[in-house]
Amino acid sequence: MKSLNIVIACTLFLLISINSINGQSSTLADEYILQADNFKKNQERDSAIMYYEKAAAGFQKTGNIEKLIYSYNQIGIILTRQDKYEKAKTYLEKALSTGLSSLDSNHLEVASTYINLGVVYAAEENYDQSLICHNKALSIRLLQLGENHAEIATNYGNIGNVYFRKMEFDNAIDAHVKAMKIREKVFGETSAEIIESYANLGKAYREKKNYDTALVYFEKALKNKISQRGQGHKDLIKFYNNISEVYYLMGNKEQGDFYKAKADEISMSPK
Repeated sequence: MKSLNIVIACTLFLLISINSINGQSSTLADEYILQADNFKKNQERDSAIMYYEKAAAGFQKTGNIEKLIYSYNQIGIILTRQDKYEKAKTYLEKALSTGLSSLDSNHLEVASTYINLGVVYAAEENYDQSLICHNKALSIRLLQLGENHAEIATNYGNIGNVYFRKMEFDNAIDAHVKAMKIREKVFGETSAEIIESYANLGKAYREKKNYDTALVYFEKALKNKISQRGQGHKDLIKFYNNISEVYYLMGNKEQGDFYKAKADEISMSPK
């Protein structure tokens, strides 16, 4: 009986010790991820990668799969921005395989990984593979979030951007219209969030040489941007230039010059 009590006591001590170590590891990993997020925010990318790797090691020990995948995803995002596509894919594929083997295949972290892979493939001009990834992410998010959600709009916007780069402008327009309609419902027609949809539609219609429709969307984008930022803000320059370019393409030099002058005026302003 005495020996049995000793065994039980040793087992309890071991379990408490393991839990204590895991708790410390988890706390330290959380601290690393906060530091990494801060470095990323401040554009200190190499430091961010180092701390995300430390966090990933900690989360792997404690079995926190969601945060492990998040860490891998963040490293992949940073490496993509550094144009280190192969290294980025290494981390993102680790994130994906971990997610698919340890989480539900329809988990939102898995969707995030597909999106990040889609961005890398688009940067490599592998547009078909990019679309596969973005559409997988869209399917998961539709299942988890429903049709009228801001992240679904972002997904459609991503897909539209890939089609635009493929020069499949009708498909790009279809995707951006879906994004726009969701943003109208979620945020409203005069929101800051919908400006991106208007600008993307303007660009797609411009490439189709449908200049009247391009102008409609570029002017909507400009109007919303003015309401968000006010007259004379530097962010307005690209919107005035977009409208100017379309007027020049239409052969309307007078209006082209008018909007170009507005862009130049802001550009030369000391503000």
